Amino acid sequence: MAENLPATSFHGRRRFNPRTIISILLLAGLVAGLIGYKALGGLKRISKLQATGSLGLHPEALHRPPGTELIASSAQTLAYLKIIWPALLFGLLVSAAVHATISPRRLAMLFGQGNLKPQLTAAAVGAPLMLCSCCVAPMFPAVYRRSQRLGPSLAFTLAAPSLNPATLALTFMIFPLAVAGTRLVTAVFLVVIVSALVARVARGVQVRTAAVEEFAETGDAVGDILRTYFRSLAHITVRTVPWILLGIWVSMMIANRIPIEALTSGGSKVLILLVAATGALLLTMPSFFEIPLALSLLATGASAGAALAVLIAGPAINLASLLVIARQSHWKVALLVAAAVWTTAVAAGLLTG
Repeated sequence: MAENLPATSFHGRRRFNPRTIISILLLAGLVAGLIGYKALGGLKRISKLQATGSLGLHPEALHRPPGTELIASSAQTLAYLKIIWPALLFGLLVSAAVHATISPRRLAMLFGQGNLKPQLTAAAVGAPLMLCSCCVAPMFPAVYRRSQRLGPSLAFTLAAPSLNPATLALTFMIFPLAVAGTRLVTAVFLVVIVSALVARVARGVQVRTAAVEEFAETGDAVGDILRTYFRSLAHITVRTVPWILLGIWVSMMIANRIPIEALTSGGSKVLILLVAATGALLLTMPSFFEIPLALSLLATGASAGAALAVLIAGPAINLASLLVIARQSHWKVALLVAAAVWTTAVAAGLLTG
């Protein structure tokens, strides 16, 4: 018994050493700041809707300006970044904290074992962040690199935009119960089931999984911990931001070529649904912007199914986040995710509309 006391005392000291405490405070502080920022924005939109009947969004900021295609797409990209940059910055900062402070063993313990529990845990962790698909994209490599588990990493990445509590609340306030309820059920299905299925199918794919680094046992001094953190921040930024910017720019070019107006002026409702789901899948849009886009479709005569497809596919994934997923895992994984989200959105739209 006496021989066990030093070991017990040692483990007790390591559990609460300065490095651990500072790491917890860093990660918790960034996550709390992110949730507070996004929750405040969500409450502002809800209050605006209740008071004026408007969300106070200005999607015209992303409309094509005059000029050549290159100039117009670049201007739209800058306008988009002007809207999302605080959330994208939070995404990078939190991602670096995950990469620098959470060991693979602890992340594996968080997700747990089994088929359903890891997915539900990842969904519960991702949903409160309320990030759009672009802004949560930097977190995918951090979670995937540390856990080496594709299913929960995809569930986490899909949960932040798809299960955003504020956008879901606004959906129930604005749209019929059938549309809002279907969006909620479909979002849970995408996050929990589809992500697991993609990971299972991808077992036959040579997924890129960099060897898990040993958890960096730097010194306990604040300077040592901050150096590790900023190295992680540079690592995540260099490997994700260029792909996000490229995805946003290309998606703006695609947006300018989708003939939504021509289709809604008398085209087949099924064709409109297919084009709407495809466009929503590829386009980048900030949080909440899928709602005015879906309302615009309804105003031009599109079916409720087309609007629902936009509400499902629009926030879940986009070209920018797909590029990050492809770069950090495998392009076949990104294609599987895109195909699964598109199929789910179209199926839900056909059943509804």
